[in-house]
Amino acid sequence: MANNLFAQEDLLKMMEEETPTKPTPVFASFKSTRLVNLHTNEQMKAKHLDFRIQHRFQPMQIDKENVYGLYNMFGVDGAVMRLGFEYGVTDKLMMGFGRSNLGKTYDLMAKYKILQQTRGKKSMPISVNYFGNIGINTLEFADKTRNNFFTSRLSFVNQLIITRKFNDYVSVAITPTMVHQNLVETKAQSHDIYAIGLGASVKISRSARFNFEYIPRLNARDDKKLDGTQYYDAFAFGLDVETGGHVFQLHFTNGAGLIEQQFISQNANKLSLNTLRFGFNLSRVFSLEKEGK
Repeated sequence: MANNLFAQEDLLKMMEEETPTKPTPVFASFKSTRLVNLHTNEQMKAKHLDFRIQHRFQPMQIDKENVYGLYNMFGVDGAVMRLGFEYGVTDKLMMGFGRSNLGKTYDLMAKYKILQQTRGKKSMPISVNYFGNIGINTLEFADKTRNNFFTSRLSFVNQLIITRKFNDYVSVAITPTMVHQNLVETKAQSHDIYAIGLGASVKISRSARFNFEYIPRLNARDDKKLDGTQYYDAFAFGLDVETGGHVFQLHFTNGAGLIEQQFISQNANKLSLNTLRFGFNLSRVFSLEKEGK
């Protein structure tokens, strides 16, 4: 009887150690602020700056006409890129800006941490962040003779980032998104595009993770460009490799765009070996805190 009592007490002690009495925050759900294209719940700490280079090569074009990809070196001969800076204003608020050569587009962004996943008694099972940006397309207007407005250059994104880290190996993300474009190519196109991003990250080793994302559009699936080209859902998969203060993200995707306005609402590439693009994201974080603090 005494042995059984001691065994029960040991079991309760183990359960208390595994389940803290006070909620404790869950950290490092993902390696970076991006999964591939999509934002994650990760943010820069206060007074930390992330310098980010996003690079996307041309389609691999693995077909006979391109000698199975060798003529343009599997897309390496040309590229789309974005340079960006993202700063932790506080531990909950991150702001940034960037410039992409696709559409000569500038973007201003903000991400705010609404809920933090915790473990323990009365825990919070998920993290929730808000992300928003403003895109400014600075390409010359096709028809300079008409009355063109600056507001026609603007586009907007509103997104909720809902994530859960199940254990040390698996994290998932669901991101309901609305993209609004002030100016579209044809009257038949929708100004507002709704989509839900679905993503997952799986730990391979201490410094590497495999990432996957798919972003289905919920409306305007019959929208086409002025030349009749159809729009398609964005798909991507890749690998995160962490080395010191750097995080290398190597990936393949069917989209050329590097901000939500481009890869969600303007992706004109269907998923195939010919349209897959190799790319990478490079992140370097700098601490702007004073020494000794």
